[in-house]
Amino acid sequence: MDKPKILVVGSSLKDKGGIVTVIKNIEQSSINKDYTLRRIETYITGSTLSRIKIFIISLFKILISLITFRPKIVHIHMAEKGSFYRKAIILILSKVFQRKVILHIHSASFDEFYNSNELQKKFIKFILNKADKLVVLSKQWEEYYGGIVPKEKIAVLYNGVFSIDKVITRNNPIPVGLFLGRLGQRKGTYDLLQSIKDLKSKDIKGKFYLAGDGEIEEVKKLVTEYHLDEVIEVLGWVNSEQINELLGKVDFLVLPSYNEGLPMAILESMNYGLPIISTYVGGIPEVIINEDNGYLIEPGDINGLASALASLLINQDLRKEMGDKNRVIIRNKFDIENLMSELSTIYQSLLKH
Repeated sequence: MDKPKILVVGSSLKDKGGIVTVIKNIEQSSINKDYTLRRIETYITGSTLSRIKIFIISLFKILISLITFRPKIVHIHMAEKGSFYRKAIILILSKVFQRKVILHIHSASFDEFYNSNELQKKFIKFILNKADKLVVLSKQWEEYYGGIVPKEKIAVLYNGVFSIDKVITRNNPIPVGLFLGRLGQRKGTYDLLQSIKDLKSKDIKGKFYLAGDGEIEEVKKLVTEYHLDEVIEVLGWVNSEQINELLGKVDFLVLPSYNEGLPMAILESMNYGLPIISTYVGGIPEVIINEDNGYLIEPGDINGLASALASLLINQDLRKEMGDKNRVIIRNKFDIENLMSELSTIYQSLLKH
């Protein structure tokens, strides 16, 4: 019997960020045993001209695939702003061919985008309701989207990772923290710098790597201004191999974001047995319990962030205890292969109708 065909639409795998990691993980998982997946890339970071070019080409590829590949389901990975409008066109095109459509929403700040003006709000609501299923990253986002579309249209599918079993030994003479994400205000980078400055003034020792693209030069300037050059190394963008190398040698992850879905950085760090310091936003509180497998603070709470950092910097046993808990959580709840059975259930629910 032929396997059901799924057309997957999303960013280029050469691009950066969590959405790309999610698409890669799905593609490399066992779900291929039960479904025939074809992926079409609609976006890559670059000049306006290059972005327009890849999107126009992708529309032709999607049109041809709808006619010749004849997928039963079009699985669209989407964020906000330009991503939403590009994917809205693809959704409408898919519906012209009467295909079932999943909108897999990865946006960390969709609420701000949705509420920006009334005309846009009406259009977004129209598009979301045209989808057969919204896949969201957390129960918190399920509740939010439940105010826009019927709740039976929404399914929660957590991001996942391929769980690892290898034993990792860390022997840093001074504990090392890692920030992994786009450098800037939204991810709380500047709050982190202020907190590290406060720790240094209290002679609490630690080192930090800041890894990611974004406002790299602005961050480097502040590091020098705060006299933190010996404490902080700004690495800039790192690839997946470099990320794994970092996760194997640092002692904890800190990501004091102002809004999120469910960051891959947190799940990847937990997989490597790291405790987490983050914030009460998005799906993070569904993964991290304050003072159990990490610390959670309110976004912008610099004193709370400094206190959480100090707790992990001065207590090696606590770091190991929290990190060990995180490896168990990943194995039990966020292993990609287990999550793919949930994605398969979503596919099957649409194939039956």
